[in-house]
Amino acid sequence: MPLPPPRAAPPRLHGWTLIETMVTLLVLALLCAVALPDVRALLDRQRAASARHLLSTDLAFARLSALQRHEEVSVCASADGRHCTDVDSWGHGWIVYVAGPRATTPAAAGDILRQQRWQPPAGWRIVSSAGRGRLRYLRDGRAYGTNLSLRICRDDRLLGRVVVNNSGRVRSEVHDAPGGCPR
Repeated sequence: MPLPPPRAAPPRLHGWTLIETMVTLLVLALLCAVALPDVRALLDRQRAASARHLLSTDLAFARLSALQRHEEVSVCASADGRHCTDVDSWGHGWIVYVAGPRATTPAAAGDILRQQRWQPPAGWRIVSSAGRGRLRYLRDGRAYGTNLSLRICRDDRLLGRVVVNNSGRVRSEVHDAPGGCPR
């Protein structure tokens, strides 16, 4: 009886050693540490752009509603989505509502046309011009009073601004300037 052919040695498995894995993780950690500030700046720009777009859209909606309804429509800061707050901070949200003569807040829940909740990360806020807690659009689409400026801030850094002039036109600006926001 012939002998079976000799068996070949099993193939040697090649893998990563512990040292190679640790060096790879160290290089990956260094790359992440270098890229982290750029990621934060990118997130800040995106959050500011989102806030600018939300504000611009709702302000344009309020103006259009005033023109279509032939009624005064107001936009104001609101923490609860039902009542206007008398502060210059729009950092918790705002509402668009049909404003009766000299109304400083919606008369009924049905008068609210749109509400926007804004839950920013810590240190973020939206600050209006001094003494301008609300904006009123007249029946012809003009904005009553002086220009309104809403600044979008992270800590003391101005990242964006939405401006409404007396004709009612909404303008959005991109900024990245330290010290442009009051505390």
